[in-house]
Amino acid sequence: MSGAAARELETFEYRHVRLLPGMLQQQVARTRDVYFSVPNDDILKGFRRQAGLPAPGKDMGGWAARTSAGIFGQLLSGMARLACATDDRPLRDKALALFEGWLETVPPDGNVNMSMYAWEKLVCGLVDLRLYADCDRALPTLARTTEWASRTFDRSRNPADEFDFWGEYPADTHEWYTLPENLYRAYIISGNPAFKEFADIWRYEHFWSRFAETDEPEGVPPVHAYSHVNTLSSAAMTYAVTADERYLRICENACDYLLRTQCYATGGFGPDERLMPPDGSLGRSLELLGDHAEIPCGSWAGFKLSRYLMTFTGQARFGDWIETIIYNAIGAALPTQPEGRTFYYGDYRLSTGAKQYYWHAWPCCSGTYLQATAAYHDLVYLTRPGALYVNLFVPSQVTWGEGEDAVLVRQETDYPESEAINLQLYMHDPATFVLGFRVPAWCRGASVVVNGERLDACTAAGGWATIEREWRSGDHVAIRIPMELRLAPVDTQHPDRVALMHGPVVLAMHEACCRRPLLMETGADLPSRLVEVGPGPRFRVADTRPERHARFLEPFYRMQEGWPYRVYFDLGERWLY
Repeated sequence: MSGAAARELETFEYRHVRLLPGMLQQQVARTRDVYFSVPNDDILKGFRRQAGLPAPGKDMGGWAARTSAGIFGQLLSGMARLACATDDRPLRDKALALFEGWLETVPPDGNVNMSMYAWEKLVCGLVDLRLYADCDRALPTLARTTEWASRTFDRSRNPADEFDFWGEYPADTHEWYTLPENLYRAYIISGNPAFKEFADIWRYEHFWSRFAETDEPEGVPPVHAYSHVNTLSSAAMTYAVTADERYLRICENACDYLLRTQCYATGGFGPDERLMPPDGSLGRSLELLGDHAEIPCGSWAGFKLSRYLMTFTGQARFGDWIETIIYNAIGAALPTQPEGRTFYYGDYRLSTGAKQYYWHAWPCCSGTYLQATAAYHDLVYLTRPGALYVNLFVPSQVTWGEGEDAVLVRQETDYPESEAINLQLYMHDPATFVLGFRVPAWCRGASVVVNGERLDACTAAGGWATIEREWRSGDHVAIRIPMELRLAPVDTQHPDRVALMHGPVVLAMHEACCRRPLLMETGADLPSRLVEVGPGPRFRVADTRPERHARFLEPFYRMQEGWPYRVYFDLGERWLY
């Protein structure tokens, strides 16, 4: 996919990358099986009933009790992407069958009987069917329903504010400002100006312009968090089609603002689904709320914004948010269940938190869960002419190039439970190119060894370490990303309200019958208070007196449903009530 704006890097667009056995592959395989198991008749039942057609199957329940319209486009999108990434023909056929079954319910005038909210997701699904499932009818269908939408959608475009936090009024137009992204994608792959013209209408200058010149804007209202991060992908695609550098600055500044003032250590954001004033509200939210972040939805928005910024700017630093989200947000989420039970909110309370499923089946996060896990494949490697970059340290392989010029890179690692990453290269003939890997901003002392020879190839943390040489089949690259315990304050107003991290991983402390503080005053106390016991990053609290129950900290992603835990602590705290 290419637009007017130049890209410094490209991803592999869900092609030529394979996940190898590991925690992410297991999650993706489980996700595929769950969504594949939902009967097509159940998903299509509401559409058929509305159209007056025979409607076999069962109502899905929850948010999809009347119709699956709210997640239908996401299901098409996630299935098409995942099928392309894994060469899964049955899953691709399911996505196409759902499309054909739904298409039978659409009248000639293109009236799909969807709200703006549901239709925006449909646009994404139809674009992805064309891109990743080779569905020739997807874009003509999109053109037909876009004509309907352009005739009927309310164009008030009221900015969200603290009272109407997602721009819903006056006519059920909530999240209208997310429309441009996928309409622009449709325009780029089709050249149909109608898609661009309709996308232009929905640009969200009222919000975007706050970040045009600064990453420290004043007066950002407490609006809906997920959709206002998601709208930045529309700003990114506005840059893609216009090449106006202002929109790229908006995305960079907004991303920096979000990471500095809105994100917890997990990469999640949005307590009570709102952006927080940068006045300590984020830290205070840990005292009261249990709904700190929409995890699947927020992960999807964070992945997209970071991916756009990496490809447009070429900067490695935006990959750090992707890595944080993978291990502590979507990768730490409870798996969606066949009946639609879905993990929704991350819970980071100072008191005891727990992972729980949302109280209604098939919410919005059930759609983005599928999309976000499919996205893993498109976030591991990036490329430009003459160079291949490793963004994520994940068991995987990538085929770069075609025919006899193809290079296969196989990555084997137990990261983040190990510091070692091993790359093995295979090719027909020797080739000279750049091989790079991201050095996380928190990392100190990354190293690389090629065929047993240590190289001085590492740049400062937060950048790309690069090696340019003639490579031969069988070459081996050993990368080491050292990890240490560190404290991550929740915000600048609460420097002593911290999460414990080991490399990119948030650690959680099991809470049982004996809840006592860590008795730490500063980060300097970490070596004396925590003893590594393994396997992986697992630590025991070194208590000052005998106890009946040892307390352990281990990766947040290991916490199961209902297990009590803590991920944030106050330094100097003496007792918990």
